[in-house]
Amino acid sequence: MEKLTGGGNILSIAESASRIHGFAMATDSTQPGAARTAHLTLLAVDPESQSQGLGKSLLTRLTYSLALEQFAEATLRVLAENLPARRIYESTGWRPTDHGLFEDSGRPFIRYVLTLGTNIS
Repeated sequence: MEKLTGGGNILSIAESASRIHGFAMATDSTQPGAARTAHLTLLAVDPESQSQGLGKSLLTRLTYSLALEQFAEATLRVLAENLPARRIYESTGWRPTDHGLFEDSGRPFIRYVLTLGTNIS
């Protein structure tokens, strides 16, 4: 829960009157002296709402918000085996840059980067 309540989080939420269908969250991960960077920490869609374009929509809205907040780029790490998520990221302009192992599980990940536009109106 601490991850959700920390300062500097940017959220995109899809909800109806009765429930939350999905959300995406990014945090400011800017390093000193570097361009402003956000890191996508969570993208979750209720299983009953999957395969309807909701994940892609949440991701698009979140990256638009990041651009409005003048972030220069966004990063994320996704399980290498999570092909549906990787397809969403790649179809929305994210590009794979490197790979590694998650510290907590030792499972392989692929790191993605998205350059954010600065001319949002």
